[in-house]
Amino acid sequence: MNYLSVAKKMQLEWKLTSKALPREARAPGLYRSRMYPFCFPLELAAYNLFHEIRDDALATFERLGIVWHGAALPGLPTNHTCSSQIFCVNTLFPFRNRPDALADFLRPQFPEIKRMLPVEEDAFIAFEWQGDINYLGEESHVGTDRIRGAGSTSIDAAMCFETMDDRKVFMLCEVKFTESYSSQYKRFRTDGSDRVDTYREIFYGPFTPFNLEVVPRIEYLLYEPMYQLARHQLLASRILEVGIPEVDNVIVVHIAVGANRELRSITSPHYRKFFRDLYELWPTLLLMPDEFRYIPTEQLFRYVPTDRHPELEPWARYMKSRYSFLE
Repeated sequence: MNYLSVAKKMQLEWKLTSKALPREARAPGLYRSRMYPFCFPLELAAYNLFHEIRDDALATFERLGIVWHGAALPGLPTNHTCSSQIFCVNTLFPFRNRPDALADFLRPQFPEIKRMLPVEEDAFIAFEWQGDINYLGEESHVGTDRIRGAGSTSIDAAMCFETMDDRKVFMLCEVKFTESYSSQYKRFRTDGSDRVDTYREIFYGPFTPFNLEVVPRIEYLLYEPMYQLARHQLLASRILEVGIPEVDNVIVVHIAVGANRELRSITSPHYRKFFRDLYELWPTLLLMPDEFRYIPTEQLFRYVPTDRHPELEPWARYMKSRYSFLE
Protein backbone atom coordinates (compact mmCIF):
# COMPACT_ATOMS: atom_id res chain seq x y z
CA MET A 1 0.00 0.00 0.00
CA ASN A 2 1.46 3.37 -1.00
CA TYR A 3 1.47 6.40 1.27
CA LEU A 4 -1.36 8.16 -0.56
CA SER A 5 -3.64 5.19 0.21
CA VAL A 6 -2.64 5.37 3.87
CA ALA A 7 -3.33 9.11 3.92
CA LYS A 8 -6.76 8.69 2.34
CA LYS A 9 -7.75 6.28 5.10
CA MET A 10 -6.37 8.65 7.73
CA GLN A 11 -8.31 11.60 6.32
CA LEU A 12 -11.53 9.62 5.97
CA GLU A 13 -11.36 8.55 9.60
CA TRP A 14 -10.81 12.16 10.68
CA LYS A 15 -13.58 13.42 8.40
CA LEU A 16 -16.11 10.95 9.83
CA THR A 17 -15.22 11.42 13.49
CA SER A 18 -13.97 15.00 13.95
CA LYS A 19 -16.09 17.22 16.17
CA ALA A 20 -14.73 20.19 14.19
CA LEU A 21 -16.96 19.31 11.21
CA PRO A 22 -20.72 19.56 10.72
CA ARG A 23 -22.66 16.46 9.70
CA GLU A 24 -23.12 17.61 6.10
CA ALA A 25 -19.34 17.85 5.65
CA ARG A 26 -19.01 14.12 6.27
CA ALA A 27 -20.72 13.30 2.96
CA PRO A 28 -18.57 12.15 -0.01
CA GLY A 29 -17.36 14.79 -2.44
CA LEU A 30 -16.97 15.02 -6.19
CA TYR A 31 -13.36 15.21 -7.36
CA ARG A 32 -12.49 15.08 -11.06
CA SER A 33 -15.80 13.46 -12.06
CA ARG A 34 -15.82 10.80 -9.31
CA MET A 35 -17.22 10.70 -5.79
CA TYR A 36 -14.78 9.97 -2.98
CA PRO A 37 -15.56 9.51 0.72
CA PHE A 38 -12.34 11.28 1.79
CA CYS A 39 -13.26 14.45 -0.15
CA PHE A 40 -15.60 17.17 1.04
CA PRO A 41 -18.73 18.12 -0.88
CA LEU A 42 -17.59 20.83 -3.32
CA GLU A 43 -19.55 23.65 -1.70
CA LEU A 44 -18.08 22.74 1.71
CA ALA A 45 -14.44 22.70 0.62
CA ALA A 46 -13.60 25.51 3.07
CA TYR A 47 -13.82 22.90 5.85
CA ASN A 48 -10.48 21.64 4.53
CA LEU A 49 -8.94 24.56 6.44
CA PHE A 50 -8.48 24.84 10.20
CA HIS A 51 -11.41 26.91 11.45
CA GLU A 52 -9.31 29.63 13.13
CA ILE A 53 -7.50 30.48 9.87
CA ARG A 54 -10.30 29.70 7.39
CA ASP A 55 -11.67 33.17 6.67
CA ASP A 56 -8.28 34.90 6.75
CA ALA A 57 -6.64 32.32 4.48
CA LEU A 58 -9.46 32.50 1.93
CA ALA A 59 -9.38 36.30 1.96
CA THR A 60 -5.58 36.40 1.66
CA PHE A 61 -5.49 34.04 -1.32
CA GLU A 62 -8.29 36.03 -2.99
CA ARG A 63 -6.63 39.40 -2.34
CA LEU A 64 -3.23 38.30 -3.63
CA GLY A 65 -4.54 36.30 -6.59
CA ILE A 66 -3.15 32.99 -5.32
CA VAL A 67 -4.48 29.83 -6.96
CA TRP A 68 -5.88 27.03 -4.85
CA HIS A 69 -4.56 23.82 -6.41
CA GLY A 70 -7.28 21.45 -7.54
CA ALA A 71 -10.11 23.81 -6.61
CA ALA A 72 -13.44 23.28 -8.37
CA LEU A 73 -15.36 26.36 -7.20
CA PRO A 74 -14.16 30.00 -7.23
CA GLY A 75 -13.09 31.42 -3.91
CA LEU A 76 -12.74 28.00 -2.28
CA PRO A 77 -9.80 25.62 -1.84
CA THR A 78 -9.68 22.08 -3.13
CA ASN A 79 -12.06 19.62 -1.49
CA HIS A 80 -9.39 16.86 -1.52
CA THR A 81 -8.28 16.20 2.04
CA CYS A 82 -4.86 14.84 1.01
CA SER A 83 -3.81 18.08 -0.70
CA SER A 84 -0.27 19.18 0.11
CA GLN A 85 -1.23 22.83 -0.34
CA ILE A 86 -3.97 22.39 2.25
CA PHE A 87 -1.49 20.70 4.56
CA CYS A 88 0.97 23.57 4.03
CA VAL A 89 -1.63 26.26 4.78
CA ASN A 90 -2.97 24.41 7.81
CA THR A 91 0.59 24.02 9.09
CA LEU A 92 1.97 27.51 8.52
CA PHE A 93 -0.84 30.03 8.15
CA PRO A 94 -1.44 30.30 11.93
CA PHE A 95 2.11 31.72 12.17
CA ARG A 96 1.74 34.28 9.36
CA ASN A 97 1.30 37.18 11.79
CA ARG A 98 2.97 35.61 14.82
CA PRO A 99 6.72 36.12 14.28
CA ASP A 100 7.76 35.13 17.80
CA ALA A 101 5.77 31.90 17.67
CA LEU A 102 7.10 31.17 14.18
CA ALA A 103 10.68 31.68 15.34
CA ASP A 104 10.09 29.34 18.28
CA PHE A 105 8.51 26.74 15.98
CA LEU A 106 11.42 26.81 13.54
CA ARG A 107 14.30 27.32 15.96
CA PRO A 108 14.80 23.63 16.84
CA GLN A 109 15.61 23.12 13.14
CA PHE A 110 17.35 26.47 12.68
CA PRO A 111 19.02 27.38 16.00
CA GLU A 112 20.64 30.39 14.34
CA ILE A 113 17.31 32.27 14.17
CA LYS A 114 17.28 35.50 16.19
CA ARG A 115 14.02 36.86 14.82
CA MET A 116 11.70 36.50 11.83
CA LEU A 117 11.46 39.29 9.26
CA PRO A 118 8.35 40.31 7.27
CA VAL A 119 8.16 39.18 3.64
CA GLU A 120 4.78 40.42 2.39
CA GLU A 121 2.02 42.78 3.61
CA ASP A 122 3.95 43.07 6.89
CA ALA A 123 3.32 39.34 7.31
CA PHE A 124 6.03 36.76 7.95
CA ILE A 125 5.04 34.03 5.49
CA ALA A 126 4.19 34.45 1.79
CA PHE A 127 2.33 31.55 0.18
CA GLU A 128 2.93 30.51 -3.44
CA TRP A 129 5.66 33.14 -3.54
CA GLN A 130 7.12 34.24 -6.88
CA GLY A 131 8.59 37.62 -6.05
CA ASP A 132 8.13 40.83 -7.97
CA ILE A 133 10.75 39.84 -10.55
CA ASN A 134 10.58 37.05 -13.11
CA TYR A 135 13.87 35.64 -11.84
CA LEU A 136 13.99 32.64 -14.16
CA GLY A 137 12.67 34.34 -17.31
CA GLU A 138 9.72 31.97 -17.45
CA GLU A 139 6.76 32.43 -19.74
CA SER A 140 3.38 31.96 -18.09
CA HIS A 141 1.51 28.97 -19.48
CA VAL A 142 -1.88 30.02 -18.09
CA GLY A 143 -2.12 33.50 -19.62
CA THR A 144 -0.04 36.59 -20.24
CA ASP A 145 0.74 37.38 -16.60
CA ARG A 146 2.40 35.22 -13.99
CA ILE A 147 -0.07 33.73 -11.52
CA ARG A 148 0.93 32.68 -8.05
CA GLY A 149 0.54 28.94 -7.81
CA ALA A 150 0.05 28.14 -11.50
CA GLY A 151 1.93 28.21 -14.78
CA SER A 152 5.40 29.14 -13.52
CA THR A 153 7.69 28.53 -10.56
CA SER A 154 6.08 29.30 -7.20
CA ILE A 155 7.26 28.51 -3.68
CA ASP A 156 4.83 26.98 -1.21
CA ALA A 157 5.94 29.31 1.57
CA ALA A 158 8.65 31.98 1.66
CA MET A 159 10.08 33.20 4.97
CA CYS A 160 12.99 35.33 6.09
CA PHE A 161 14.91 35.44 9.32
CA GLU A 162 17.79 37.30 10.91
CA THR A 163 20.54 35.21 12.45
CA MET A 164 22.35 35.67 15.74
CA ASP A 165 25.24 37.27 13.82
CA ASP A 166 22.88 39.70 12.01
CA ARG A 167 22.75 37.97 8.64
CA LYS A 168 19.51 37.83 6.66
CA VAL A 169 18.47 34.41 5.36
CA PHE A 170 15.62 33.95 2.87
CA MET A 171 13.96 30.56 2.97
CA LEU A 172 12.18 28.93 0.01
CA CYS A 173 10.07 26.27 1.64
CA GLU A 174 8.24 23.39 -0.06
CA VAL A 175 5.80 21.29 1.94
CA LYS A 176 5.20 17.74 0.71
CA PHE A 177 2.51 15.38 1.97
CA THR A 178 1.38 12.49 -0.25
CA GLU A 179 3.34 13.11 -3.46
CA SER A 180 5.07 10.40 -5.43
CA TYR A 181 6.50 10.64 -8.92
CA SER A 182 7.17 8.45 -11.93
CA SER A 183 10.31 8.47 -14.06
CA GLN A 184 8.65 10.50 -16.79
CA TYR A 185 11.08 12.70 -18.70
CA LYS A 186 9.92 16.32 -18.46
CA ARG A 187 12.00 18.04 -21.12
CA PHE A 188 9.18 18.89 -23.51
CA ARG A 189 5.90 20.57 -22.63
CA THR A 190 2.60 19.52 -24.13
CA ASP A 191 2.91 22.35 -26.67
CA GLY A 192 6.27 20.94 -27.80
CA SER A 193 8.42 23.72 -26.30
CA ASP A 194 11.72 22.76 -24.72
CA ARG A 195 12.05 23.40 -20.97
CA VAL A 196 15.84 23.36 -21.26
CA ASP A 197 15.74 26.55 -23.33
CA THR A 198 14.29 28.45 -20.37
CA TYR A 199 16.89 27.42 -17.80
CA ARG A 200 20.03 26.63 -19.84
CA GLU A 201 21.77 29.99 -19.43
CA ILE A 202 21.22 30.12 -15.65
CA PHE A 203 22.10 26.46 -15.12
CA TYR A 204 25.43 26.68 -16.96
CA GLY A 205 26.14 30.31 -15.99
CA PRO A 206 28.65 31.71 -13.48
CA PHE A 207 26.11 31.79 -10.64
CA THR A 208 24.87 28.23 -11.01
CA PRO A 209 24.28 26.50 -7.66
CA PHE A 210 25.12 23.13 -9.20
CA ASN A 211 28.44 21.33 -9.24
CA LEU A 212 28.73 20.84 -13.00
CA GLU A 213 31.26 18.06 -12.52
CA VAL A 214 28.52 16.06 -10.79
CA VAL A 215 25.65 17.42 -12.90
CA PRO A 216 27.23 18.06 -16.31
CA ARG A 217 23.84 18.07 -18.08
CA ILE A 218 20.63 19.74 -17.01
CA GLU A 219 18.78 16.89 -18.70
CA TYR A 220 19.77 14.62 -15.80
CA LEU A 221 17.42 16.65 -13.57
CA LEU A 222 14.33 16.74 -15.78
CA TYR A 223 12.42 14.18 -13.73
CA GLU A 224 10.05 15.20 -10.95
CA PRO A 225 10.56 16.09 -8.18
CA MET A 226 14.16 16.84 -9.17
CA TYR A 227 12.97 19.19 -11.91
CA GLN A 228 11.05 21.25 -9.35
CA LEU A 229 13.97 21.16 -6.94
CA ALA A 230 16.31 22.31 -9.68
CA ARG A 231 14.10 25.31 -10.48
CA HIS A 232 13.91 26.27 -6.82
CA GLN A 233 17.68 25.98 -6.43
CA LEU A 234 18.17 28.13 -9.54
CA LEU A 235 15.68 30.62 -8.12
CA ALA A 236 17.66 30.80 -4.88
CA SER A 237 20.86 31.60 -6.78
CA ARG A 238 19.11 34.24 -8.90
CA ILE A 239 17.76 36.03 -5.83
CA LEU A 240 21.31 36.40 -4.56
CA GLU A 241 22.53 37.44 -8.00
CA VAL A 242 20.02 40.26 -8.53
CA GLY A 243 19.91 41.30 -4.87
CA ILE A 244 16.12 41.43 -4.52
CA PRO A 245 15.25 40.89 -1.75
CA GLU A 246 18.50 42.07 -0.20
CA VAL A 247 19.65 39.08 1.83
CA ASP A 248 22.90 37.35 2.69
CA ASN A 249 21.82 33.80 1.91
CA VAL A 250 18.95 31.87 0.34
CA ILE A 251 18.18 28.28 1.26
CA VAL A 252 15.75 25.75 -0.19
CA VAL A 253 13.92 23.74 2.45
CA HIS A 254 11.79 20.65 1.97
CA ILE A 255 9.38 19.77 4.75
CA ALA A 256 8.16 16.29 3.88
CA VAL A 257 6.45 13.42 5.68
CA GLY A 258 9.14 10.95 6.60
CA ALA A 259 6.76 8.01 6.25
CA ASN A 260 6.20 8.82 2.58
CA ARG A 261 9.05 6.74 1.21
CA GLU A 262 7.75 6.92 -2.37
CA LEU A 263 8.51 10.65 -2.46
CA ARG A 264 12.19 10.02 -1.80
CA SER A 265 12.65 7.60 -4.71
CA ILE A 266 15.27 8.58 -7.29
CA THR A 267 13.41 9.15 -10.55
CA SER A 268 16.38 10.19 -12.68
CA PRO A 269 17.89 7.07 -14.31
CA HIS A 270 21.34 8.67 -14.26
CA TYR A 271 21.45 8.94 -10.45
CA ARG A 272 19.41 5.88 -9.52
CA LYS A 273 22.49 3.67 -9.71
CA PHE A 274 24.33 5.81 -7.13
CA PHE A 275 21.66 6.73 -4.58
CA ARG A 276 18.35 5.42 -3.28
CA ASP A 277 17.13 8.48 -1.37
CA LEU A 278 16.40 11.83 -3.00
CA TYR A 279 17.28 13.82 0.11
CA GLU A 280 20.63 12.10 0.44
CA LEU A 281 21.38 12.67 -3.24
CA TRP A 282 20.38 16.31 -3.62
CA PRO A 283 23.03 18.07 -1.47
CA THR A 284 25.77 16.17 -3.33
CA LEU A 285 24.73 17.90 -6.55
CA LEU A 286 25.24 21.41 -5.16
CA LEU A 287 28.33 23.55 -4.91
CA MET A 288 27.14 24.54 -1.43
CA PRO A 289 25.34 21.55 0.10
CA ASP A 290 24.06 23.58 3.06
CA GLU A 291 21.88 25.64 0.69
CA PHE A 292 19.39 22.78 0.86
CA ARG A 293 17.70 21.36 3.96
CA TYR A 294 15.33 18.44 4.37
CA ILE A 295 13.17 18.43 7.50
CA PRO A 296 10.87 15.47 8.20
CA THR A 297 7.44 16.82 9.08
CA GLU A 298 7.31 14.58 12.13
CA GLN A 299 10.55 16.17 13.35
CA LEU A 300 9.23 19.70 12.81
CA PHE A 301 6.22 18.93 15.00
CA ARG A 302 8.27 17.30 17.71
CA TYR A 303 8.33 20.63 19.48
CA VAL A 304 5.26 22.84 19.10
CA PRO A 305 5.79 25.91 21.32
CA THR A 306 2.43 25.84 23.09
CA ASP A 307 4.18 26.37 26.42
CA ARG A 308 5.29 29.84 25.31
CA HIS A 309 2.32 30.43 22.98
CA PRO A 310 -0.78 28.84 24.53
CA GLU A 311 -2.98 30.41 21.84
CA LEU A 312 -1.62 27.69 19.53
CA GLU A 313 -3.19 24.88 21.58
CA PRO A 314 -6.37 24.53 19.44
CA TRP A 315 -4.27 24.44 16.26
CA ALA A 316 -1.88 21.84 17.69
CA ARG A 317 -4.80 19.62 18.73
CA TYR A 318 -6.38 19.99 15.29
CA MET A 319 -3.18 19.11 13.44
CA LYS A 320 -2.43 16.04 15.55
CA SER A 321 -6.03 14.88 15.32
CA ARG A 322 -6.28 15.32 11.57
CA TYR A 323 -2.73 14.27 10.65
CA SER A 324 -2.28 11.45 13.13
CA PHE A 325 1.30 10.71 12.04
CA LEU A 326 2.28 13.91 13.92
CA GLU A 327 1.59 12.28 17.29
